[in-house]
Amino acid sequence: MRRWGWACVLGLVLAGCKEDKAPEALDAGPVETGPAALTEQEPNDRPDQALELTRNSTVSAELTAQPNKADEDWYRLAPGAPRIAEVSVSGLPGGDITLEVYDRDRNRLVGVNSEGEGKPERFPNLYVEDERFLRVVPTRKGVGGAYTLEVRLRAPEDGEEREPNDRAVDAVNLALGQTVTAFLGHAGDEDWYRIELPDPTPPSPPGDAAPAPGQGGTPEPSSPFGDSPSQDTPPQGAGAAPRGMEGTPPGMGGTAFPAGQDTLEGSDLAARQGPGSPGASDGQGVPGERPELGGTGFDTEEGAAPGNPEGDGAFGITARLGASPGQGEVDGFGRDEAPPSPAVEGTFAGSEPPPVGSGAVGAAIARALDAGTPAVPPEPPSVALKIELTGVDGVRPELSVLSAAEAPLFSLRGKEGETLSLRNIGVRATDRVVYVVVKTSWVGTGKEARRAFNTTMPYTLTVSQEEAGASAELEPNDELHKATTMTAGGYREGFLAPKGDVDHFVLKTAEPVLAKVELTGVERLDLVLSMVEPPEGESDKETVLLRANDGALKEPERLNNVACDGACYFRVEGASRKVDGKWVKDFENAEQPYRITVTTVPDNGTEEREPNNTVDRAQDLTVGQPVRGTVYPVKDTDFFRLDLSDRPLRTPIRATLLGILKVDVGLYLHRVQPDGKLSLVQTADRAKGDQPERIRYSAEPGVYVFEVRDARNRESNFQDAYQLTVEESE
Repeated sequence: MRRWGWACVLGLVLAGCKEDKAPEALDAGPVETGPAALTEQEPNDRPDQALELTRNSTVSAELTAQPNKADEDWYRLAPGAPRIAEVSVSGLPGGDITLEVYDRDRNRLVGVNSEGEGKPERFPNLYVEDERFLRVVPTRKGVGGAYTLEVRLRAPEDGEEREPNDRAVDAVNLALGQTVTAFLGHAGDEDWYRIELPDPTPPSPPGDAAPAPGQGGTPEPSSPFGDSPSQDTPPQGAGAAPRGMEGTPPGMGGTAFPAGQDTLEGSDLAARQGPGSPGASDGQGVPGERPELGGTGFDTEEGAAPGNPEGDGAFGITARLGASPGQGEVDGFGRDEAPPSPAVEGTFAGSEPPPVGSGAVGAAIARALDAGTPAVPPEPPSVALKIELTGVDGVRPELSVLSAAEAPLFSLRGKEGETLSLRNIGVRATDRVVYVVVKTSWVGTGKEARRAFNTTMPYTLTVSQEEAGASAELEPNDELHKATTMTAGGYREGFLAPKGDVDHFVLKTAEPVLAKVELTGVERLDLVLSMVEPPEGESDKETVLLRANDGALKEPERLNNVACDGACYFRVEGASRKVDGKWVKDFENAEQPYRITVTTVPDNGTEEREPNNTVDRAQDLTVGQPVRGTVYPVKDTDFFRLDLSDRPLRTPIRATLLGILKVDVGLYLHRVQPDGKLSLVQTADRAKGDQPERIRYSAEPGVYVFEVRDARNRESNFQDAYQLTVEESE
């Protein structure tokens, strides 16, 4: 019994030790050490006979040379989870091979045949969500031989293109400000991206019946890359206009302020209600609220009061420039509202306009509307986009922006390997959706022409909204009929990019005005500002009427006293410079914008009307009525016409030209001959600085022309104005 007891104890100890032993691991099967090595199995000339590929694979195969038809081999990609497939097929000796992709229903999606005979074909980034079919086939009958098919699978990454995306319906959803990485992987590759624009009229906040004029909500954050495109996408940076800056009725002087520059409905209401009404002092329709308008160019100067809403109906921007009660009113250009005195001070060219506040603009518009002044219809709202596309070695990119209806809005062909930084690409805000298309462009000519591609080097694309908002120029505006609209008292910000870029702007008015156009300087740029006249006929060319290039790198340019009645066109471009013995226009700066500003006053005949630099454009003079002008830019010449042809006898005249600083003005009197040529009859060009020049002459009946210019043709002065007065003397 005792032996039996010890045996039981020993058995229990052995059993406990056995339970503490770790269980043996189950056999997981062979470990993948590389791609599967497979061999094609015939027949596989139909999709239902396709060889299935579920992981990285290398397939050894052969196309049979048949005289009556081309052999074809089918393969089925079925990774079991979404993957990016890199597919390549080696070339056929003495033959050309094609690689085609089909969906699960056997619909052809894309064909790759970019290389020539004996060369391989490659598809670097085929997106396989469920399954795809591959078809390998020679390009012509009677060709065959051994080839190798390689498939490499990897998990898709965020911000990566998903091929095929060569149609609008397959476009990749790209949120504003997001970057996508993609390939131009074969000669016929086109990459489409769908951009959803922010809603220009967002819904009012919950609980409010409607937003106040010019106010709007904030769009919801955009969806992640590749999510549903139905969600709104907010603007990037500071592209959205501040509160009170979205809606704008027609503007001053028959012009209209574009959406996003200033809200004038409240100003109009305040002007009509009088200065004692709530919110009138702010020029807003919402009592007690004043919008933050920093950086718009319409801020009210400290100490400046809003315009008088009970004015006499005279058209103009009014503001007190630090005046105390009881002082007279002056307009926004420092001129008295009464006819100007003969003094030089306070002229259009000799004074700078004050910042235009919403109250002053609203009061001016209210008086203009009450007086029945016609207005130019406002331009439809637009959105300016910034598009950045990195370069690809050996590839000349072509980028297009299309509307929702796939109508072209913008197109540009870059240079081989060039990185594109496109600014202020204008699209209509009402479109809500636009497409950006990237593809390869043709290089070479004739039989050597080809569409290059790169299967190893990707590009990146980023589309964002410009921070300038409604004040941005709108590309394309490289032609006059595509000019960006400007308004009196407003400005636009633009970029000269890429190299050779030319920007056009148009000022539309409903009454004669004189405009001062100012262009700020930009780092690395020598800018040229011109006034251009459109061609009269289809075969004619535009005419440059005025050209300002007094400044060099970084320096501003100006045009003074430009007469505009209807539509005036202005051009901004880089100056020509000599590089390696050739004159080129290669200035560019895609980081720093220029600003072009237009201010206007009514044309009342007291100031010169540019362009008047030719005899046929000479401005008519009235005896006894002084006229003022500037010698700007360098070599500026101003002609004034005096018609004495209806006088029966000689007329003694006295012409007085008041000088200006810096410029030695000269006065020259010509008589117009019957053949139209000029005959110089008298001069006054002593070059005595700012001292006056005088001419006394007994004029026979006829037509005479006065010429005003720098006596040495080497100086200019955009700020100070000369004054020319012609009187009858005894």
